[in-house]
Amino acid sequence: MSYTSSLLDGIGGLLQEAAVGIYSPDAVIGPDATGIFRGVVPDEPDRAIGMTAYPVADDDTTNAITGVQFRMRAGRDPDAIDDLADAVFDALHNRQHYQAGSVHVALSWRQSQAWIGQDAHGRMELTSNFYFRTVRSGPHLID
Repeated sequence: MSYTSSLLDGIGGLLQEAAVGIYSPDAVIGPDATGIFRGVVPDEPDRAIGMTAYPVADDDTTNAITGVQFRMRAGRDPDAIDDLADAVFDALHNRQHYQAGSVHVALSWRQSQAWIGQDAHGRMELTSNFYFRTVRSGPHLID
């Protein structure tokens, strides 16, 4: 499994362990649950989190900072979207020295958050960007 896949799968598992939602890539998530997905977020359930990774800082060493955008949706109640964002924050912000899949994360923190409006069904959405300081090996990197 690649660095990015392992990191995202590990984060999904951590969020599930923290009771933020259900991360089960091969299962159907019920309509009353909060689904955690990689990439594209399906139209159902109403409460959902989509995770997408992007590079922030890579140099010639194995040190890396990878950003993960969490796009969240939580029905029409503004308190529900704030509660969901707070649950992700509580699970990941300032967490130190842990494994996310096979990736060692030295530190993770929330870098930014913004309300992005309502989707086509009137459900509240926001996005949070978290940074993950990791060790990422590669054939041309200096250990």
